[in-house]
Amino acid sequence: MASINEENIKLGDKKKFQIVLVGYDRNKAGNENYVKGSSMTWPAIKIAEKDSVEKLTSLGETGFIPNLVLLNTAGEMLSNDRNEVLKKLTELSKS
Repeated sequence: MASINEENIKLGDKKKFQIVLVGYDRNKAGNENYVKGSSMTWPAIKIAEKDSVEKLTSLGETGFIPNLVLLNTAGEMLSNDRNEVLKKLTELSKS
């Protein structure tokens, strides 16, 4: 995921997507430890923003973590199929 996002970042003003981490950790420390221990190059929604987290996580439950959901600019879910989302992000980062 990090390499896909790096390719997207290289597009500068022509970036095609934005990845955002929506943490599932039940506490602030767990969420912060995950972010610090990963190679993430994207923003994370803070655990304190509970309403945003609940809204986003309700959009595309896939039964596993990490859960990938592709949304359009209106916030509507386009896909919650992990392979489909990764394929689409890879395509977008190459264009």
